[in-house]
Amino acid sequence: MWQLNTEQTAALVALQMRRDLRELGDVLAEAFPSVPQRVGARYGELVELGAARGQVHGLAHMLALARYLACWFMLGSEFETRPQHAWAMSILGDAKRDEGAKVFQLCRRCREELETLSRTGTAQAPLPPDAFDKALVLVDTALSRRGRLSTLLSRQRLRLGAACDIDAVDLRLHGAPPAHSYRPEGGQWRRAPLPGDREGVTAAAGVEGAGRWPHELYALSPAGTAVKLRVRSRCAHVCDPLVHPQLVLGTVQGLQEWRGPSAADVLIDLHADAPAPPPDAELLPVVAVESAPRISTLNLASCGLREKGLALGTSGRLDVRLSVWPNEQHFIVWQRQAGPELTWPMAEDAKPPMPASRVRVERDGQALDATRWQAALVGLDEQLYAGLARLCTAWERESGVNAGRLVAEPKVMSGAAGITWGWLESPAGLREPPLLRVAGLFDLMACRLDLRLAGTLELHGSVSELSLHCAAATPLKTDFERLPSDGSLASLLQRVQIKFSQPFVLSVRSLAHGDLAVLDVVGAVSGALVGSCGLRLRPDGIGLQWFIRIDVEAVSVPLEVNDPLLGRQNQVRPLLPAMTLVDWSLG
Repeated sequence: MWQLNTEQTAALVALQMRRDLRELGDVLAEAFPSVPQRVGARYGELVELGAARGQVHGLAHMLALARYLACWFMLGSEFETRPQHAWAMSILGDAKRDEGAKVFQLCRRCREELETLSRTGTAQAPLPPDAFDKALVLVDTALSRRGRLSTLLSRQRLRLGAACDIDAVDLRLHGAPPAHSYRPEGGQWRRAPLPGDREGVTAAAGVEGAGRWPHELYALSPAGTAVKLRVRSRCAHVCDPLVHPQLVLGTVQGLQEWRGPSAADVLIDLHADAPAPPPDAELLPVVAVESAPRISTLNLASCGLREKGLALGTSGRLDVRLSVWPNEQHFIVWQRQAGPELTWPMAEDAKPPMPASRVRVERDGQALDATRWQAALVGLDEQLYAGLARLCTAWERESGVNAGRLVAEPKVMSGAAGITWGWLESPAGLREPPLLRVAGLFDLMACRLDLRLAGTLELHGSVSELSLHCAAATPLKTDFERLPSDGSLASLLQRVQIKFSQPFVLSVRSLAHGDLAVLDVVGAVSGALVGSCGLRLRPDGIGLQWFIRIDVEAVSVPLEVNDPLLGRQNQVRPLLPAMTLVDWSLG
């Protein structure tokens, strides 16, 4: 095998350049015999200069350079630099066009100039348009397989021919039923159709055509069925109606293909995947899960050669990804009544009555089983009652009272709360992804326990009746809806979460008589009933959940005992330890 050094390679390239330029000049002289006759001995220099200028414009194939020079012969050397031919520089300077498309359109525009000259008679045309066409056929036949100028590698064919491109494409949903959503109106929920028509996507070839073609389209598919995407295309010129235009749909099931007239108007079925159940779906459904779309691809193809202007796609291809989400609208509403008055300690076999509650769960207007949701609400009361029983015991142990008792009238998450969620189409239609709409209406008493703890305290000779009371109430009343302008779901949730701190008040009634010591409160009670509630992200990041947490901060109070004999004695008396009463979530 021969190996050439750098100097030898350069010498061979220079030799091949001279041979290619000679062949280029000979073919052009045969196609346009009047040009060498008019130029004379400078004809070779003209061809060499034209080849150099063509390479500056990105033309490297011998056929591309020959067609470029053919336009020089008709309109003058370096015609593209003249103001009246600014269209030529817009074609040659466009990086989106390959060299075959550049010289194809350049010659088409040159022919139009010749037609104008022949029709108006303002100047004599170098050649009639028909003669120019015949000369191009001779050039194409001789040089289409000659490859790049001065190359030492294998020669490649430059694709030219008749115009074949997609002029316009229209994509829009077809026959889809109107979308519905649940909305609160006047404190009541109702399911109603969404107003407005679905906006499609239309793209037409032209100067700005390529920028209007979307890279991805987004749609919603009704549950259990397919949404139909109508794809219509228009082609003024095709190379072969059995080949182009070509429409290919790629899905998880495989490929579907349409060609020629069959690809002009096609209805495509697009399906969405059913939402994947979370790991604990056997316990409860999950609120507002952001399901993933099913992805498919759509490709339209042609030769990508136009009579004039920019092609709609790149190299004759229009590619778009299709993302389809399930169009399911979910709705949950529940109501809870306030709990009855309860007293601890109570008999071991006693079962405190549970507040009445009702739950309704729907999906697209169909009622679903709400048994597990109902059981979860009962679980809130069970947690609360167990916590209050522990609080009564802790009151007696921490404060040192005798015959400690606790009375409560609990209202925890009582009232009505409703929430709906589902994918909502973007106002921009297919061009922008849908939004997971989440809307809610809460009219709840988040926490009002009306705690009354009592007992008798004997301290340093004093005997007193202590009564610790927490009567504050924290409501949760709000309505919200996540819209495209709201951003992330996490920022929206800050509006539907509250924190509370409910103080305790201590009253002391002396039971002493005569010369016995007397107990007085000499400062504020420290500690409170604290907590938070509302709607939050689930810890695993999948969906949302209602929640409430109620804690007791350590409670103490400064007391003073006034003894007639021993004088005054001060101390900070602990009343309740820090503890959690409720840590509950739903969904």
